[in-house]
Amino acid sequence: MVKNVNILIAGGGTGGHLFPAFAIGDRLEKEGAIITYIGSKYGIERKYTKKLKKQLYLLNITGISRNLSVKSLINNLLFPIRFITSYIRSIIIINKIKPNIIIGTGGYSSGIPILAGKLLNIQYVLHEQNSHPGITTKYLSKRAAKVFISYDATKKYISNQNHLLTGNPIRESLIAIDRKKACNQLGINSNKKIIFILGGSQGSRPINLFLIDNYAELISKDIQIIWQTGMLDFKRINEQIKNPQIIIKSFIDDMAIPYSCSDIVISRAGALAIEEMKSFNKPMILIPYPNAANDHQKSNALELSNDCAAKLVEQHEMDKKLIPTIFNLLNNDLERKMIGNNAKKLYKSNSLDLISNAIKEILDV
Repeated sequence: MVKNVNILIAGGGTGGHLFPAFAIGDRLEKEGAIITYIGSKYGIERKYTKKLKKQLYLLNITGISRNLSVKSLINNLLFPIRFITSYIRSIIIINKIKPNIIIGTGGYSSGIPILAGKLLNIQYVLHEQNSHPGITTKYLSKRAAKVFISYDATKKYISNQNHLLTGNPIRESLIAIDRKKACNQLGINSNKKIIFILGGSQGSRPINLFLIDNYAELISKDIQIIWQTGMLDFKRINEQIKNPQIIIKSFIDDMAIPYSCSDIVISRAGALAIEEMKSFNKPMILIPYPNAANDHQKSNALELSNDCAAKLVEQHEMDKKLIPTIFNLLNNDLERKMIGNNAKKLYKSNSLDLISNAIKEILDV
């Protein structure tokens, strides 16, 4: 047990970094730990300050922008100032809560608190969701007490040999429900084929634009669509497309419902989404985000497609390949079942047990 042990969990920016943080935190909290979260006021975590009754600090930090625009230039010029102020605030927060350990789950709000913790001689562990780790993980992993990795291939990118293959932890509340019941909750027909379009926690404009141009072909075959657009495109798409066969959402809190409904999921290749789909035995079509750091989403997708656990369609291939791939899968029950079963075999259901036990061992409790 970790009763009354103070633990700081740093990570966020996107759901792929935040939800593993919450999954780990919830498990350790159940075991008696006192959990504090630290993230960014620019990340998805800002939406959870009121909804979640958790202690959450938000830093004034955002990542380096890689695209060319005036906004990106200003953001990058401000980065050194934000870094210094966030570093100082992290030191103040750590001195206040006095954590026994810091858990970093990635994202631009993860590195600074860990660096502040190193200054104060606080031990830390890292969880890397992707098969190809980013610069922050590579650098910080050198001194980490333990590095939890989600793919065996990650080992070759980090110098710390004190790593543990855990997979990606998902929320314990994310449990499959009866298909008919899930469909009733969304108001769609459980007797028809259903596809779930998932562009990540913030949505995907290229996928959204593709679907705007091609949804008519899908619904002409009596296919129903659950479509998570993200906040930026939601209003425009929701006003433009009105069809009883299409459910349009900006963001879905209870992912168990669309996962339980769908025959196939079309998704970006973020590590958390992949792990959730594995746990639900879902046949998936993965469209990696081509501008992801180190092209890690393609690496994630290849890990599955090489094991016949997913179909891989690159973004530049969508116009030629995506619709035929959807139809081929929907019309082939045996292939869908095979892909879903292969994905399930890769799912580590004991991820939270492995992480929790390792942390207790480090803390010697």
